[in-house]
Amino acid sequence: MAAYQLTQQKLVDMALEIDKGFLLALQLGRLKDAGQLQPHQISVGKLNNTREAIAIAREARAMFGGNGITLEHSPLRHANNLESVRTYEGTDDVHTLILGNAITGIAAFR
Repeated sequence: MAAYQLTQQKLVDMALEIDKGFLLALQLGRLKDAGQLQPHQISVGKLNNTREAIAIAREARAMFGGNGITLEHSPLRHANNLESVRTYEGTDDVHTLILGNAITGIAAFR
């Protein structure tokens, strides 16, 4: 499977997003250690990394075809876990509102 050009492109794209998410988390940790981390920056990290993680899990599931749904391979299980984080915990909505407030200075929530 990995010998195909399109598959390798997808794997490279996934690896790039994982590395960017790691670097974002690392920088946020460094800012926290230095006492310079702003609350909205946490939302940047959580919102971005959750969105990218679910996109990667979905792409991995698609790469496996029907096997990506079975228990033999786990991308769909990871995607389901991420969906629960995004919806049940309200990750997208809450962090979007926090970032909107940081950008505009207007709180859209009470």
